[in-house]
Amino acid sequence: MKILMLGWEYPPHIAGGLGTACEGLTRGLARLGIDVTFVVPRLHGGEDAGHMTLTDPYQGGRSWTELEYGDISWDEEHLQRLGIEAFLMPYWTEIEYKERLESVRHAASVLTGANVHVEPPPVAPSGRAHYGRDIFDEVARYARNTVARVAGLEFDVIHAHDWMTYPAGIALAELTGKPLVAHVHSLEYDRSGTHVNQRIHQVERAGLHRANAVIAVSHYTKSVIHREHGVPLDKIHAVHNGIYPARAIEQYRAGHPEAPQHKVVLFLGRITFQKGPDYFVRAAAKVVPHVPGVVFVMAGSGDMKGRMMELAETLGILEHFEFPGFLRGKEVEEMYNLADLYVMPSVSEPFGISALEAINFDVPTLISKQSGVAEVVGNSLKFDFWDVDRLADLMINGLIHEELRADMTAMAKLELKNVRWDASASKTLEVYSGILH
Repeated sequence: MKILMLGWEYPPHIAGGLGTACEGLTRGLARLGIDVTFVVPRLHGGEDAGHMTLTDPYQGGRSWTELEYGDISWDEEHLQRLGIEAFLMPYWTEIEYKERLESVRHAASVLTGANVHVEPPPVAPSGRAHYGRDIFDEVARYARNTVARVAGLEFDVIHAHDWMTYPAGIALAELTGKPLVAHVHSLEYDRSGTHVNQRIHQVERAGLHRANAVIAVSHYTKSVIHREHGVPLDKIHAVHNGIYPARAIEQYRAGHPEAPQHKVVLFLGRITFQKGPDYFVRAAAKVVPHVPGVVFVMAGSGDMKGRMMELAETLGILEHFEFPGFLRGKEVEEMYNLADLYVMPSVSEPFGISALEAINFDVPTLISKQSGVAEVVGNSLKFDFWDVDRLADLMINGLIHEELRADMTAMAKLELKNVRWDASASKTLEVYSGILH
């Protein structure tokens, strides 16, 4: 069986859990003997505008045609990565797209003024600008490029991850007659609550209704898809994300033989409405008087980071907070190693892979009831995201009582034995087989 998978990020260049999930799932499918071609857009210079993305990031002086249609590389047997040029990243809003595009153009102008050679933004053969006018135009451009690049490839199923890939998935399904699977890691409802972007909402709905089958990362998300978009429940298949055993725990602990002198509570994720950072800060204010010297680490980036720093200052607890920014790779693992408690106060969390990662590093974990991961980790302590008093009480008890933390970790760790990417891949394969036969 050959699968054409449309995604938005792939390690090591990731901005959140979507890339981690795509890696785990594709490698699991490859081990089952499934041929996967994974399409991933290329952001000039990587994820960070500070890389000066208009200075020939490919370092090969390729032509526009080569940039437009991407390149192919093999990661392992059965797994193929296909790069398609696009200025997009998961989780970007319309405003963030415009801000990133402006920062790239500004960086180019600064370099030009400093007499540093900068290639001008390339123009497509049609005369169209290299970048879309807005995020929706860019999504459409990615869809056109993808169709042009992969329409000649052989595949049995099209598998599209989240809304940005749905237009490309629909176009390919119409062109080839192949069945389409729409995979939902996060809905616009999860990201924005009642203030949904109606254009994104419409793209989601079109993809979910056109798809032959829908995969949701949890039963929680399955119910939200049904409620928000009216997709029949028998068309939606809940396939939980997984995790692999952490191989680096002993290594990091050997490098940090002495535990910090203070207790560390970790929030790790995008600092946005969806993740509930304000509830974390307000609960922290209730913990500080009971746990002297406690330190709260809010690791990540997002549109609410500045407001959270201001809120911590207003509540008089800024000295108890650290904001290290977005962490990657080993930085994340080192942070888990140093944490005494991990808190995920998400307002609406389709799954929450970070909670599994924390448990994998023997970190006691508190998770909101409004999360999909709560379905697979029964022994973590849970709370309603809005119940700041309950969250504060759980944090205080978790930090004060060593035995409670040890019990939480031991019981949750046992549950992880059944939460593996190989199981996720097997269930996904069942979905493929169902729509093919």
